[in-house]
Amino acid sequence: METQSRGKGLFFLLLTFFLWGSIYVGARLLSGRIMPLTLACLRCAVGTVPLLLMARPYRKTVEKEDRKYFLLIGAGGYFLTWDLVQVGISLTGASTAALVNSFNPVSIMLLAAILLKEKITPTKILCLILAMTGALIVTYGADGRAELAGIAVTFLATLTWGTASVYMRRLTAKYPPIMVTAYGMLIGLCCHIPVGIVTAVADPPTLGVREIGILLYLGVIGSGLAQFTWTRSLQQFSASTCSLFYPLQAVFSAILGAMLLHEQFTAFFFIGLIFVSADVALCTWETMHTTKNA
Repeated sequence: METQSRGKGLFFLLLTFFLWGSIYVGARLLSGRIMPLTLACLRCAVGTVPLLLMARPYRKTVEKEDRKYFLLIGAGGYFLTWDLVQVGISLTGASTAALVNSFNPVSIMLLAAILLKEKITPTKILCLILAMTGALIVTYGADGRAELAGIAVTFLATLTWGTASVYMRRLTAKYPPIMVTAYGMLIGLCCHIPVGIVTAVADPPTLGVREIGILLYLGVIGSGLAQFTWTRSLQQFSASTCSLFYPLQAVFSAILGAMLLHEQFTAFFFIGLIFVSADVALCTWETMHTTKNA
């Protein structure tokens, strides 16, 4: 049963990073028609509604000492991080933004070791090296813009998201993952609304049927569903283990970017894919090996 549960956890991880990789492409498709901060607000609004409905059967009272962690996850993870990511995507190509976000394992692993006392094993260090090398090679072969400001903004997002993910791991030990996700998204939405209104008034979005469809996908699937599967993964595995799958985001983003945005990549992509595959395979092996020993 434990092995089967871990298998589900691995499926959730793969699904999460595919959905997150698609967000970069979707956001680029909307570039020029809607301001980044307005898009972040609408994404959160569309994604929060179904999550709150899904969380209703799992609601439980939040203990007083945990309220600050929910606030940190909502304001830091679902508000600040999302705004920074949207701005970063608007300034860079989808592949470049995904690469910078692939450095999340570094921040999550270090923060998990400091705040949650998670052990950094030699295998995890090797996985981290493979992950960073693969992500770098994958995106080096992609044809994406790399403005310095966009890279800096996206890198800052990795720090805020890393902190939020560590505390998600802590809360999922006490509360259902869907509840942690829904409450965090709701708090994030409360922060998004005033910013989204200001940017929408300053530069009204231009939305047609195609743009509305993309927005619904980004909100319900790319945001709501993906945030739930990420939180569910954090309940099953350590934060540092989950973070080692981040390079898949760059791979999926590069593939979808080539298909939908006509971004080009060379043989570097396939070389990087080998490193990323080795990272995921090694990380999966360690996870299953740990489960078997336990």
